Amino acid sequence: MDKWLNNPNILKVVSVALAILLWATVHFEPQTPGAVTNTMDTKEYGAIKVQVEGLDASKHDLRLLEPSVVRIMAKGSFSDLLSASEDDYKVYVDVSGIKDGHHILPLKVSGPKRVEIIELSPARVSVQLEPLETRTFEVQVTTKGTPANDYKAGPPIVRPGNRVQVTLPTDYMEQVGAVRASVSIDKEENNVTEKRAKLVVYDKSGMEIPKAIVQPSTVEVEVPINKPAKQLPLRISYTGSLSNGLSLVSVQPQVDKVTIYGPQAELNKYDHFDNIVVNLSSIKESGTLTLELKPMSGIASVSPDKITLNIEVTPYEKRTLPQIPIEVTGLSDGLESRFITPEEGRTDIHVRGAPSNLAEIGANDFKLVADLSGLAPGRHTVSIEVSLPAFVELTDSKLTAVVEIIESKQTGGPIIEEQEEPTGSNPEESPRDNGSNTGSGTHPGNQGNQEGSEPDTGSNSNSSDNGKKHSGG
Repeated sequence: MDKWLNNPNILKVVSVALAILLWATVHFEPQTPGAVTNTMDTKEYGAIKVQVEGLDASKHDLRLLEPSVVRIMAKGSFSDLLSASEDDYKVYVDVSGIKDGHHILPLKVSGPKRVEIIELSPARVSVQLEPLETRTFEVQVTTKGTPANDYKAGPPIVRPGNRVQVTLPTDYMEQVGAVRASVSIDKEENNVTEKRAKLVVYDKSGMEIPKAIVQPSTVEVEVPINKPAKQLPLRISYTGSLSNGLSLVSVQPQVDKVTIYGPQAELNKYDHFDNIVVNLSSIKESGTLTLELKPMSGIASVSPDKITLNIEVTPYEKRTLPQIPIEVTGLSDGLESRFITPEEGRTDIHVRGAPSNLAEIGANDFKLVADLSGLAPGRHTVSIEVSLPAFVELTDSKLTAVVEIIESKQTGGPIIEEQEEPTGSNPEESPRDNGSNTGSGTHPGNQGNQEGSEPDTGSNSNSSDNGKKHSGG
């Protein structure tokens, strides 16, 4: 025996056997009824929440559930009780088929496997059900914030419609004051569209009714942002040149005014809509041309956003208008002027354009101006500015005049004796370019036309004699 106890292998076997015996003693549960064992235990849970099953929330409102928590006593093995949590126990009342009113109903309970519920306190609960009612209400939209640029918000639009269904207990329904959706329009510049807004039911004192069921629960809201508007007449500009031999007969927009939208301060800056430029190089024959209209600086939008022009072209003809007078402007006080060339301050001008346009023009449709601003006494060569009728072009590349400026006799200063000299032979002549004669008067469709020129000749500057002397006048 001593040899066995001193043998390490024998000791290992004995240790394993004792461990198995100890484990079996702790975990063994006798199946014989009435057997006495000390492995069973109990556990108490003092606040298990009572659940409600079988409630039709579309027909009934659970007004009362008393008590809402109960106490239970569970019995089982120590290990089973230890491994189970409070969430593994379910205490519920079934209200399926129960009519509206007050009822005392039994509780039902379930727990984990191998655990017995030996006590439930209380075993019954008081339940009160109230009938639900559904009514139709109109949605009211409230806006928060202020649009940008002093714009004004228009009446909100609710889609798919502004009427919704509200379900509440019958005794709460009379308290409903409004069904509202709230939308922010703060600093918005354009229409607020496709904005989903949650619907909330309020009572007549303005407090939210949390029990209310709204169908649909959200709506799509659009809030128009109204901008100040202003109608403007059109002013068409041109770039490029027509093919050789062609001239514009007319350019007629299908609408003569457009509407611009934006801050009032920006609208006040404009008297014409001039963001229309026709590229004459692209025009080969009569027809229509559609252009996109873009807002000017500071303007939010323009309506319509496109415009169609009816354009008519034809081969041009030439015509000479004789002896058109030249006006003088800009002469300083105390000075007088006289023309050296052309004599008498009149000159022939040669123009070209559509035959129908040339047939309607006369000398009074042309304005020739010699600007003497800033010129001192002496002889000067100056450019002649020419204003022309619409769609008529000056064939001469440039018109000039030789003008002599002298001090007025009324000032008491020395009088410069006038002497006739051949044109261009006086070395004292000082050429002065006051701008091409095609600057404001040349019209689209003709060679030599400036980019951005306009057919409107209403921008001619007024001229005045101011007591000045005009040779040949």
